[in-house]
Amino acid sequence: MQEKRNNRNWWTIAVGVLFIIMALLMINQPLASLISLTYLFGLLALIHAFIIGYEAWSDRQLAQASSGWWLATFILDLVVAVLFLFHWVAGVSVIGVFFAIWFIWDSIFEVYMARVVRPLTKAQSFWTVVLGLISLFFGVVLLFSPILAATVMVLLIAFYLFIFGVLLISRAW
Repeated sequence: MQEKRNNRNWWTIAVGVLFIIMALLMINQPLASLISLTYLFGLLALIHAFIIGYEAWSDRQLAQASSGWWLATFILDLVVAVLFLFHWVAGVSVIGVFFAIWFIWDSIFEVYMARVVRPLTKAQSFWTVVLGLISLFFGVVLLFSPILAATVMVLLIAFYLFIFGVLLISRAW
């Protein structure tokens, strides 16, 4: 019989506690969390714009073949970066719209993919369609209420951080 070791990974416990604290702060301060997410997405869009610009510059032959896509992506990233970094109110609204569009896209994908599971089981296909349509409904509601969408996004991220923090602590204990 093996003896259980009593070694705890304190770094993992510390990260788990930090995730739980971040989750509680996000729930306690949703607007500040949303503004922080807006700045983070703006910074990431700016970095992505520079990466796209560098890739287009360094590989001009590839960039010439699809220069319209490179240019459109570069401009879109710059617009998103400027919007998110310098006008956080508009950035908060746009984040909500992006989240709602992602929700709708994923719901449509689920309804479409129900045909894949149909040959396996009709009940699973039925419930995939029903839940996909319910998700599509909520996605449309979120699309027309960007502030609600942004709030839901903050709460989902906080929920994820909390659950992942608990998981890290339980795994390291």
